[in-house]
Amino acid sequence: MRSWVLSTVICCFVSGSVMASCNDEQKLGQVTYANNSSFFSAKDSKGLDHIKKIVSNKQDGYLLLEFNLFPSPGDKKQQQYNLWLANRRIDRVKSYLSVANLPLPIITRIRTAAPEEQRNVDILWCPTSTMADNSNAKKQ
Repeated sequence: MRSWVLSTVICCFVSGSVMASCNDEQKLGQVTYANNSSFFSAKDSKGLDHIKKIVSNKQDGYLLLEFNLFPSPGDKKQQQYNLWLANRRIDRVKSYLSVANLPLPIITRIRTAAPEEQRNVDILWCPTSTMADNSNAKKQ
């Protein structure tokens, strides 16, 4: 519980500037969902287990879970449902990864203007050492 609170506090302080300056993200994987579902497959669970192993040794960075939401024109109820489903999908991945007590923050982002319909949560690694390099370059 203590580590979760600490991660949340770190995310609150860092997320605004981190999101803007992380240019060197590395895609670690992707979780794909069936139409109208927020449950991922056993294959995706194995992929997430592999990602947990990869990031458990990493420091100086964070995981970024990103979902690209395709805007549905017109129907407001459909838009609300799609946003609810996107949040549910990304929360399931975050919950799955959080059980491992990873020593790094997990930040989520839903982009609401995807160019095409997608049902994936992208899992990205964003090193903070890159952010420090970027901020130092701006100061000079």
